[in-house]
Amino acid sequence: MKFNVIASGSSGNCYCIENNGHFIFVDAGATLTSIRKGLENRKPDMKKGASLFITHEHTDHISGILPLISSFNPKIYTSRGTAFALVEKGVDPETIFTIDANITYEFADFTVMPFKTMHDAAEPFGYKFDFGSKTVSIATDFGIVTDDVLKAVEDSHVLTVESNYEDELLKKNRKYPEYLKKRILSKKGHLSNKDAFYLIGELSKCKLERCFLGHVSENNNDYDILEKYADACLNVHNIETSVLRQKTRAAFNI
Repeated sequence: MKFNVIASGSSGNCYCIENNGHFIFVDAGATLTSIRKGLENRKPDMKKGASLFITHEHTDHISGILPLISSFNPKIYTSRGTAFALVEKGVDPETIFTIDANITYEFADFTVMPFKTMHDAAEPFGYKFDFGSKTVSIATDFGIVTDDVLKAVEDSHVLTVESNYEDELLKKNRKYPEYLKKRILSKKGHLSNKDAFYLIGELSKCKLERCFLGHVSENNNDYDILEKYADACLNVHNIETSVLRQKTRAAFNI
């Protein structure tokens, strides 16, 4: 199984899990050129095809959805609230399947359970994918770690979690107006480095083996600080952790 990070950050987000020839995309906030390069021009098995799970409708998560649909012809899964927003963006409603939070949906080679996240979008989701021997969760764009999020991802072996900002860097950023800082810091904003570290610590008591820190702000964060958090995750919690840098594609065997 391969986990492809095509884009992660405030400028764009797109991930692809390759599993037995099935391409499972989470979000489409990248150009088709970037997606193809990220996948090294690999294509899904013709019989298994591709699926696309959308977390929410913000531009950095769906900007490349129409070209991705045209090229990979995926079935699209998302919440009802997000589905309405996608239709307004020009996505054919006939291609969208609406799903509900906290319900497990079965596919040929995996199951998926969407879960609610706290973010300023229509009806945002995170996703937990269970492949039998490996459970992979993606949780970004949420302001606080709720009990629902913690419960949803507690049996994950692999987790991609938002680590958007360092508190002091955000508070001292003179280029950001106060209303924007308040939005980011709110319960429906983004997750801080410290909160991401807390979540990883809680999950280290469960099954977590591998973690990726994503959706990093280049204005309110620092990669050197993030690498220290990643080192702490390994040294304190024994969780191998990687920092996903903006505009840097990467692929991991999981």
